[in-house]
Amino acid sequence: MSASPSSVQAMELKGRMLLVSVLRVHDAEPHNLGNMLAARRDEAPDLMRDMPIVLDLQPVADAGDAALRAVVQQVRAAGFRLIGLQDGEAAQALEAADAAGLPPRLAMGGRGGSGEVALSEGRARREDPSAGAPEERDSAASRAPVAVHSATRVVDQPVRSGQQVYARGGDLLVTAPVSAGAELLADGHITVLGPLRGRALAGVRGLVTARIFCRRLEAELLSIGGHYRIAEDITEAERGDNRLVTLAGESLNITES
Repeated sequence: MSASPSSVQAMELKGRMLLVSVLRVHDAEPHNLGNMLAARRDEAPDLMRDMPIVLDLQPVADAGDAALRAVVQQVRAAGFRLIGLQDGEAAQALEAADAAGLPPRLAMGGRGGSGEVALSEGRARREDPSAGAPEERDSAASRAPVAVHSATRVVDQPVRSGQQVYARGGDLLVTAPVSAGAELLADGHITVLGPLRGRALAGVRGLVTARIFCRRLEAELLSIGGHYRIAEDITEAERGDNRLVTLAGESLNITES
């Protein structure tokens, strides 16, 4: 006799995004690497303290196991939150050497390729399968940290490609254009009094009531509370002047404001 279908769903695949910075090392020489790490950390110390880091050692794969292990330790000593090594020859060599305390290897592929993570300009998007029963997920959501609201961070200069601005614990107000390749992050709301052509991530610590407003929407990526939409998912009708982005359930809504 065949088994009756289970009424309990075996799994769910949620459209959520985990922010992961990929730190690609091109020089394993300790002095040069130390200067590089200090400079990158000083660009956004608050953000770097909490942002998960995946270490890409492939450009220095020929440095040898001892040098690669030293790089891992130096990255950790600099205060970065190292969660994994990008899969490749260097990571496999370290694993084969049975180096103690190494983070896991992560298979990371580009758009349309293999791997669990789709990379976009040094950032990563990962689909987050939620484990456990609905009651457990609801309980976990109720325990999610809520942003402590602090003074609004105001930026009155254009945010150019490659720049990253983070409003820790509060809202972000940008009174100038945001270029493609730039990134805005805030624990609260994001307001751009100009064109938004880069990425805007509001409620990055789980504030699902956060909002994004911009004078003109031409964004590469929008995110609220971990739920996101990329440029390909934003229709021409949704783009335009005076747009407001809100989160309803697990979907981002874009309306004219």
